[in-house]
Amino acid sequence: MGPEEYDVFLSYAGDDREEARALEDALRGAKVRGRPLRVFRDERSIGHHESITRKITEGVLRSAVLLAYYSRAYPTRPACQLELTFAFLLAQRSRTVRGRVLVVNPEDGSDHIEPVELRDLKYRRPPASEPERRRFAEEVAERVAALSGPLGAAASAEPPHWWPGEPLPDREAVHRYAELWRLHSALHAGTSALVAPGPRMGVAVVSGLPGSGKTTLAAQYAQEFAAAFPGGVHWFTLDPGKTGPDLLLDYRRLVRDMAVATGIPLAGVPDDRLLPHVAAHFRGRAEPALWIVDQLPAGISDETVRKLLIPSRYVRTILTCQEDRFTDLGGPVRLGGLTEAEGLALLRDAYGPGEEAEAAALVRDLSGHPHDLRMAGAELRTGRGMISLTEYRHQVAGTADSVLADILRELDIPAWTVLGLASFLAPAPLPRALLSRAAALLHGWSRQETQERLLPALESLTRRCLLAAAGECVSVHARVLRAVPEPARRGCLPAAARAVAEHLTAPEPGPEVVAHARHLVTLEDLPADVAETLLSSLAALDERSSNLVSAARHARDLTARLRDHHGDDAPRTRAAAARAALLLVTVADYAPAADLARLALPDPPPTPKSNPPRPADPASDPARAAGLPGAAPGEDPDEVRAAALHTLAAALDGMGEYAEAEPYWCQLEELLPRMAAGRADRMRVDRARALRQRGRLAAAAAVLAQVTAPDLPQRHLEEALLHGLTSRPGVARAAAEKALASFGRAGLAQHPLAFEAAVALVDAELAAFAHRPAPFGKVDREQLARMRTLCEEYERSLGPSNPLTLSAQVGYGINLAGWQDAAAGRAVLEAADEQARIVLGELHPIRLRIRYGLSCAAMRALDFPLAADLAGRAYDGQRLVLGERHPDTLKSLLQLGIARYNARDGDDAEARELISEARRGLSEVHGLWHDEVVRGYIAEVFGALPRPLFDGMMQATNLATAAPARLRRALKGLLGRE
Repeated sequence: MGPEEYDVFLSYAGDDREEARALEDALRGAKVRGRPLRVFRDERSIGHHESITRKITEGVLRSAVLLAYYSRAYPTRPACQLELTFAFLLAQRSRTVRGRVLVVNPEDGSDHIEPVELRDLKYRRPPASEPERRRFAEEVAERVAALSGPLGAAASAEPPHWWPGEPLPDREAVHRYAELWRLHSALHAGTSALVAPGPRMGVAVVSGLPGSGKTTLAAQYAQEFAAAFPGGVHWFTLDPGKTGPDLLLDYRRLVRDMAVATGIPLAGVPDDRLLPHVAAHFRGRAEPALWIVDQLPAGISDETVRKLLIPSRYVRTILTCQEDRFTDLGGPVRLGGLTEAEGLALLRDAYGPGEEAEAAALVRDLSGHPHDLRMAGAELRTGRGMISLTEYRHQVAGTADSVLADILRELDIPAWTVLGLASFLAPAPLPRALLSRAAALLHGWSRQETQERLLPALESLTRRCLLAAAGECVSVHARVLRAVPEPARRGCLPAAARAVAEHLTAPEPGPEVVAHARHLVTLEDLPADVAETLLSSLAALDERSSNLVSAARHARDLTARLRDHHGDDAPRTRAAAARAALLLVTVADYAPAADLARLALPDPPPTPKSNPPRPADPASDPARAAGLPGAAPGEDPDEVRAAALHTLAAALDGMGEYAEAEPYWCQLEELLPRMAAGRADRMRVDRARALRQRGRLAAAAAVLAQVTAPDLPQRHLEEALLHGLTSRPGVARAAAEKALASFGRAGLAQHPLAFEAAVALVDAELAAFAHRPAPFGKVDREQLARMRTLCEEYERSLGPSNPLTLSAQVGYGINLAGWQDAAAGRAVLEAADEQARIVLGELHPIRLRIRYGLSCAAMRALDFPLAADLAGRAYDGQRLVLGERHPDTLKSLLQLGIARYNARDGDDAEARELISEARRGLSEVHGLWHDEVVRGYIAEVFGALPRPLFDGMMQATNLATAAPARLRRALKGLLGRE
């Protein structure tokens, strides 16, 4: 064996990396011919879309056996399938597939293993212990010792003959490995009947829509697996316009032509003995042959198809047709659409950089149909620079296949009904129960009549490959839907929408129903009453599942429809506006929330009622139990007014308009005695938040103490934030943990406020660092990493420019700059500022906090003039927006004084006065031992020192701060560690 050859090529999916490493270690411990086994295992984790590399190709060629760790993830990786196919075909040359392709199956069943030859009793279970792994490795070594040379040196058999001739390879076709293996297994099912029962004659029936790649798949299989058929490859293309006797006559003439060309004597053989005579020829040669009958005509009878088959176990037959039939004759291979990766391969060179997402969307638009994607690729390549992918997608949406259109025009009314209803629904599985109800609403059929009419229609559509069955659902290819004739669509939209609305209001609507509802509400011609029902139900469903961005969007769309159809003053419109405003505030979409809250406010306010407070019923709704926006306020004017006032005040606070919000908070306080307990608690918590944002921490704590519900997650969150401001990280951490636990118990772990509680917990952990003598270490770095992850979660759920996302990123940037990496922290803050400019004004509190954070980063980098400039800008804005005594304003003032003193850009006495003024103000708010107050004292003491002594102490402090990190880097370099 040469120095670059291997004994075992270990093939595995990236998900199974650890198991593969354990097998590799065991294999390398075994010996063959007195030396350790040589194992090829790619160190990279081969991902979903990676292709095989030249290195891997050579690895397969130079290996004696391929060992596949065949988990359920394995067949989903194109690279794994290519490795397996390559090794399988190489092994076929020497007829040693079973000896050179080995399988370890970690799953309970074997249905995921293709081809069928590898699915029988020869596969191995993964060894579970070290002794078992050693024994397994020894067995593999014995197998290798019995082989001669690597896979690439396998003796090549005489190439089989082709009739009427070997086709030219299709350079544009993509390899559909999963389908190729299904086809191979269907052809060989009869030889492995213990695990894959099938017809002994070895027939595979490839079916699919026109253009779905049936002929291409058969040709690919014939070309790549030709070595398995030394008896030859024989291809017969039928005339789709002929059936019955005419078709059989043409077919037999083709068979006689093939016999003459290949030397099969047929002189004097009558037509009724023709195929048995050909079968006898192959039986005499005892060599497998491949027989392909392409393009079976639609409507051909089973009896006619049987007369096309060669009755021999040596002949494997592929039938291609547009109908899903003949499953009693052979194994079905139903062709659907290409995968995204396969579809993008057909679009190669048809789109430019940055258009990958749009190209993938085009693949989905066309449902992965190979013919349509080829046409799209050709047209896009021709029109590069003249038509964009987005424009092309719009064009595609209005095109229909003429062949399919002709087929659909011949269908009966029940079949039209199925396709007409499906044409208005989402490209998702369609539950049969939903379809039946829609058909009944459309035609006025009874339940029994609906079943009697639809069942034959579904069977006919499935047989024609126009419909695919999947459990209790059916699905229709997008290509079919585009060809549905307009008469079949008439009246279907209202019927489909009402049926979906009925199913959506069920206690647990299925995901398919929800998908159809989401699609329907995007249609312009939807009946108004149905649209209102769908939007209201979707908003409630999304709210219960914490998909609040979607819930807010649906609630806002519902309000818009109600305004159009009932007017602004209708009680339903006001109630919907109040509900939408609540949801928009929850996802920090403050401006539209304020507009809708103003719409919901009655004018003039209703006369107060004297009825007593109504007790809340937390158990009825987890969101209510959590003190979050739960069910929409009813149409009672008091409820709507309270909800609107509450939301408007919170929205204005979110916009930084504290002065404008304050009167609404005062009006809310007057309504408190008449509020239900749950709503009153929620208002108190949000009022405490408002007071905290204004810097009135004692007043916020007093309001929070009035909350009656003991396990309200918002209350715990607000307590955590208050304790964090007063430098009590241990208490803040405990409150944040309580908040997270309460959100979890309420089923609201993905709520934006739950994310805020997680951020508060990390903040408390990092703040505790200032109270520990130990240096910033592993745990603190982990907390910063956790904060970064939370920022990413905010961005995924709410978007990059959402105020909640920006607030989390600012907190992360300040902590990162302060504790770990000033430059990295500055980059985070600058990125947040770029996004904030899109949605927030120059004087918004978040923008001002970014200025303060950037000042901190500049201070850490010893750029004192820049730090002073940024702190001054933050202070000037906060003084206007928050007031001079707000804690954030005072922190910026302290930062400004320290930066100016260090910058030496003016009067030191003036800088010291700024420091003293800020320290006095902070001590009034926080007490004497708050971190910022202590920082102010230290700055005052240092500032009173003579300037030379101060500069020397600063240099010593900077050296002491940097020394531990420099020492650690030096030690790592000395030890050779990264």
